[in-house]
Amino acid sequence: MKHEHIKGLSNVPGSLAGCVLTMGNFDGVHRGHGRILSLARELAASNGGKVVAMTFDPPPDLVVRPADAPKRLMPHEEKVQMLIQAGADVVVTAKPDRAMLMMPACDFLRDIIVAKFSPRHIVEGENFFFGHGRAGTVEMLRQQGPALGFDTHVVEPVHTQFEGQSVRISSTLIRQMLHEGRVEIAADMLGRCFALSNTVVLGDQLGRVLEFPTANIQPGQQIVPCDGVYAGWGELAGERFPAAISIGCKPTFGQHERFIEANLVGASGDFYGQAIRVEFLARLRDQWKFDSAETLKEQIAKDVQQVLKTVHKKKPRHPGDSARVNS
Repeated sequence: MKHEHIKGLSNVPGSLAGCVLTMGNFDGVHRGHGRILSLARELAASNGGKVVAMTFDPPPDLVVRPADAPKRLMPHEEKVQMLIQAGADVVVTAKPDRAMLMMPACDFLRDIIVAKFSPRHIVEGENFFFGHGRAGTVEMLRQQGPALGFDTHVVEPVHTQFEGQSVRISSTLIRQMLHEGRVEIAADMLGRCFALSNTVVLGDQLGRVLEFPTANIQPGQQIVPCDGVYAGWGELAGERFPAAISIGCKPTFGQHERFIEANLVGASGDFYGQAIRVEFLARLRDQWKFDSAETLKEQIAKDVQQVLKTVHKKKPRHPGDSARVNS
């Protein structure tokens, strides 16, 4: 089946009527989202119709409270591809404005959900809300669904063990793990490694001085893990390389600007302007201030060796592997 990405609610075709619909921010497309799409896929297989995932760009938080909106776990285009890999036939990106976000829940249900999609089934998590003041709930969908022509299916959240307790996986909790540098826990919740994707930019070229040239990355609107040195993978021009990823302000050189640098082990050439993706496997150490550039150089060599041990010990997890379902 051909997969589609439809931009804008005005472009939604009537042919989607009878679909299995799920809606949300889907930031990170984590294991909880994967469970929702898995059920949607099962319903579509049993009853016909396409699986449609409606999401937003920009996220509603960025419209309502731009000053303190949370950073994204992934770029929007990557989210679209992950939703498709997780089971969506069609991804519809709605561009929210204040008028949409101020719609009463009953109007949103009638004028957007039903008018645009005419779904046969709606699949959501138990903490799904919609409409002004988040007044719309899954209970409202259950109550009004029969008269509007759809059944509502509520998926239980996915839990994982964290510090001896069972916790519900959520985008918010994943962001917290990344803020703390716990990239392995974040990977468990995502079902794959957290990754930064952007373009290589010109750095201060200190890596050349240290004989470990690096690719410098701008994070854009994505969240960045806390300062430290990480083992991971770098993907550039279709090739994957073990990567020593450094995040911080280079205390040895007295700098205050925060950098994200990836030493792609075995890569060579000029990377400026190229698209790069770095995946985080494990946090190796804090950022330290060294007595000299030579001492730092010796530590970087040790970091690279630790990276090689880490990437060979851990099987690479490619985007979408754990969330993909059979269709």
